[in-house]
Amino acid sequence: MSEHDKSRRFFLNAGAATIAATLIPASVKAEEYQATAKQTEGPYYPRHKQLDKNADMTKVGRNSASALGEVLIISGRVFDTDGKPVKGAIIDIWQADKNGRYLHEDAPDSSPIDANFQYWAQIKSDEEGKYQVKTIKPGKYPAMGDWVRPPHIHFKVARRGLKELTTQMYFANEALNKKDKLFIDLPKSEQSSIVVNFEKGKGIFDIVLNKLS
Repeated sequence: MSEHDKSRRFFLNAGAATIAATLIPASVKAEEYQATAKQTEGPYYPRHKQLDKNADMTKVGRNSASALGEVLIISGRVFDTDGKPVKGAIIDIWQADKNGRYLHEDAPDSSPIDANFQYWAQIKSDEEGKYQVKTIKPGKYPAMGDWVRPPHIHFKVARRGLKELTTQMYFANEALNKKDKLFIDLPKSEQSSIVVNFEKGKGIFDIVLNKLS
């Protein structure tokens, strides 16, 4: 091969690599991982002692009965803003039951407690930053005045060396999302980081933590 042909092939290959690089979606570029939006902890963070806090919230202890409601599997991964998986992150998950009631002494007692629902889970991400929890879709509930909170699930994620995140996961296509004061207060770009689509009872909720400054 002549020197001219070698040079021509080098520039063609370099050009192809440049074009390919521009076609990679921004979402997979590690330097552009967007931190998950923050949300308030709310008044119903669990304060009671609870022996069963495992990843299956649809049952309590060894009881065979299951919680009321639509069963969901939420899975995902925890990353930092460099796109590196975060292993060993402690993930607190708490929520209302099917009827919109929390297991909390300050929660309105508008419906009976579901004795077969766990209400609160505490799990860890694995070596690849993965986690999974089995739960039910929570109900809506009145907050104050005419404000009705849409179905949502609370997450608190902590790992040494990274900023602790408290947020809420919302469900796509819920009409009440557009009226929720906590949700609509966020910029559109941040809203998308906490809304999850579910298909056949399964949804993916990836969580991105900020690094300590």
